[in-house]
Amino acid sequence: MNSGDAGRGSRAVGGDVTDRKTRALQEESLGPLRDDLADWIAKTLKIDVTGDTLMDVLDNGVFICDLATVIQEHAVDCVQQGKVQHDLPKSGPRCRRNAESGSWFARDNAASYVKWGRAMGMQDDSLFESEDLVSHKSERQVIINLLELARLGYKFGLEPPAIIKLEKEIDSEHEAPPSPPPPPAPVSAPASAPASVPTPIQQSNRPLNLDEEVRKMAAKCNCSDEVKRLREGMYMVFGKGVIIRSFRGAPKHMLLQNRHLMVRVGGGWDTLEHYLLTHNPVFTSEHRRKGSIDFLAGDNVLDGDKFLHIKAKYKSQS
Repeated sequence: MNSGDAGRGSRAVGGDVTDRKTRALQEESLGPLRDDLADWIAKTLKIDVTGDTLMDVLDNGVFICDLATVIQEHAVDCVQQGKVQHDLPKSGPRCRRNAESGSWFARDNAASYVKWGRAMGMQDDSLFESEDLVSHKSERQVIINLLELARLGYKFGLEPPAIIKLEKEIDSEHEAPPSPPPPPAPVSAPASAPASVPTPIQQSNRPLNLDEEVRKMAAKCNCSDEVKRLREGMYMVFGKGVIIRSFRGAPKHMLLQNRHLMVRVGGGWDTLEHYLLTHNPVFTSEHRRKGSIDFLAGDNVLDGDKFLHIKAKYKSQS
């Protein structure tokens, strides 16, 4: 093999490793949303489903049609009572309850649900293709749709998942009028300074506040200089203002050490770690050559077998 072939091989391996790491981060970023939505579906439909089994439970289209039917019933009641105004389809989606996973009947169920969602006013970018659900082609798009479905259910009085409650709290904060400034403190004669009392030492295991958690994650991603706090829950990240919240979600995530830092992105959410790594304009990572015994794990690799992958924005001066 000549040096040109070796260089191309190294670049191919580097790209492959980077793609794997990116896919792993994308999968991890779905975890909090997947678990929260699974908990919401389990409570709403009284079925056994977890984040790990979510796609397997939904892929024949039966239970997602059931969710649509529940929301349709709530919507009809709300419209008839004059609580909301909304153009509704005549009924919920048609569903073959005996559809097997991967079958054409499962695809019919998924298509029927999508048709219902479009009639309810869901935008195309929040809907999925039948294969996304039936063949697990795009779990991310299914989760985006489930978030939109949960928002729709909330509009008609259905108890929402925790992440939608968090969205509504954020919206309420932004809609609330600013609080008036506090009145000026009265001028008084200076009082004698009290004897200094030593400040108790903070315990090392105390929970971190939001800003401390954000700064810790920024340091982990080597981009501390690009993450600046604007106010509580609002940060400037790579020159763009974003909302960051600490999210615990479903019961399995209620433990403090398992909570997630979430960034509100358009109509959805992303983990802060994934957001930082995918939006960093200058990204450098170290990889291993394919000739090593285990170039992913880095076992038994000489220093000479290391190479770098660099991603950077570049603007020509011309």
